[in-house]
Amino acid sequence: MSSLDEAVAAVEAAVSARDIPQLEAGYEALRSVPRDEFMARSPEMGPRLAGLLSGMPVWHASVYAVAVGALVEWQADATACAPAILDGLRDSLAGAVEFARLWHEKFADEELPDPHGMPSADVQDPAWHTVDKWEMASVAVLADARVRRAVTNRAELLALIDQLEPDYGSLACVQRALLLLDDEPLLVLDRASGRAFRMRMSGIADNFQLQTMMAGVLIGGGHLPGEAPSPEALALCTADHIDVNAARALPPTSRAFNFVTPAGQWIWSEGVPSDIPVVDGIRRLVLDPPPYQHSFGAGRFFPRVPGRLDLEAVLEPADAAPYFADVQEALSVTDSVQR
Repeated sequence: MSSLDEAVAAVEAAVSARDIPQLEAGYEALRSVPRDEFMARSPEMGPRLAGLLSGMPVWHASVYAVAVGALVEWQADATACAPAILDGLRDSLAGAVEFARLWHEKFADEELPDPHGMPSADVQDPAWHTVDKWEMASVAVLADARVRRAVTNRAELLALIDQLEPDYGSLACVQRALLLLDDEPLLVLDRASGRAFRMRMSGIADNFQLQTMMAGVLIGGGHLPGEAPSPEALALCTADHIDVNAARALPPTSRAFNFVTPAGQWIWSEGVPSDIPVVDGIRRLVLDPPPYQHSFGAGRFFPRVPGRLDLEAVLEPADAAPYFADVQEALSVTDSVQR
């Protein structure tokens, strides 16, 4: 029996016996396994360890969940590992929300404990200290589009995140992972040319990424005038695999468009594609020229999630005109913020 088999067998025995010291010893044994062996056997070990999470104490489950997330990044099947991890995320978020509520009731304005520390006697609900670990594990499985499509309680998870963030701090990673759109139809209206473009987007984490990809499709494809992004910039947004270390030096690209809703409000580059409103059953985006020059580093928020933006049809002005009928002039920056 290999060292990895021995370590996992010890963890299984610890969970069965509810033996916490043995469970902790099993984790240390796993950490001592050579990385190459763990990576090679990740397809087998990821689901095997994920199946043990529900039988572990709250804190220990979150620590093991991070290990499962790493195995998913090393080729373990995300769909097999995701149910246990996303259940853990939900329970952790709900527990942390309740902990914060009770803390405020008891201690009023006293500062909450550091959520990134170790559980202590002062914090009776360990969920408060597990959220960041479940976030890491959840982002790993949500990088797989099959997992994202299977999530049935997305609205509940996002609502819990919204409730928790004021007390806990940013949970942008898991929030953006849950907000990723897949095979999402998009109708793009270019105000200057009067043309419309039927598109479909997947795996785009923020509107900076969408800006780069939109310019690549519409300007690079010869449909609109302007300066197209470099091949390097587009590759960082769309390639199946990218070198994370190389991606740290992001190639600069210029904002080609100002994103606007049909009602005239700006859609900020710092936002996400799900900010684009749905009108008559399809997300509808208006393109205006950028009001000022702005450059940013092209890339993507999730290295393991390639973005896709497919052009499905081009509507010339006569065919596009009905879609412009209710489009409003863009508001000023101030008015857009106030609304």
